[in-house]
Formats: sequence, structure tokens, C-alpha cells
Amino acid sequence: MDLEIERELMETRTPSPVVVYDGPFGSMLRAAIDDIDGLMLVTVTDADHVAIFREALPEFHEPQFEEALIDKCFDAFDDTKQLQAGTRNVVTLFFGAMRVVQFRVGTYYGTIVSDDICNMGMIHNLVARIRECLKVLSGVTDDKASHKGQQP
Repeated sequence: MDLEIERELMETRTPSPVVVYDGPFGSMLRAAIDDIDGLMLVTVTDADHVAIFREALPEFHEPQFEEALIDKCFDAFDDTKQLQAGTRNVVTLFFGAMRVVQFRVGTYYGTIVSDDICNMGMIHNLVARIRECLKVLSGVTDDKASHKGQQP
């Protein structure tokens, strides 16, 4: 019976939507997926848990897993803030053969999933590059928010 249910789930899965991000940031994420062996997923969400950037291997389709990771990312950084455990903005987790790096920049949160053969130095360099880009984006959105309602 379990095999039948599993087979039904496999057949009813819809493929991940293919979203193409133009510009240098999207190109950087696509190049990372192509160039870093073992890198499976890079996603960046806003404070409302909405994915604003997502690149993944075509065969990586685990929406519930992604949703759970994003929720855990928010929880981890909320817990760190409540415990006043410093200003940690990057967390690396090891789950058997899977590596998860989660990070925060302002109101943006990111999750990177890779397997155990992945070069973690390359992953952390990618995280640093993404965080620099998000700092610029955070500055732009902060500037827009501070000028909102002002007359020119």
C-alpha cells in the first residue's frame, strides 16, 4: 500500500517553476549552480517568506522541504536574537550527507543546500558574494522607505 501512495505522489508532483532572473545577480546564481559540484539549491526570501531569488538543479524539487528550511531559517535567527547570542548572520548545518548554509542580511534570508562532496569554502565564498549584493539591495529599499511620503 505504501508503495502505491509513493508512486501516486511521484506521478502527481509538478515540476519546479522555472524562473529566470535577468541581470548579473541571476547570472551569478546560475553560474554557481553550474560550477560548484554538489550545490543543489540557492534561495533568497524576504521578510514575508516570499522567494525573491531561487536557483536549483532541475531535478531538485522538494517544495515542502524548502518551505521547512525557510521557516527554520527564520526561527534560528529569531532565537539568536532573543538569546542575545551575538550578531551571527551565517549558520552552517550538517545533516548526514547534506550541508545547509543559512544567512541573513537586513530583512532578507537565504538558504543554500548542497551535498557532502561540495567544497564548503566555495559555498561560503558564494554566501559572502550574495550577502554583499543583498546589502546593496537592503540599502536601496531602506532609502526608498525613508523617502516615502516626502515631497520632492
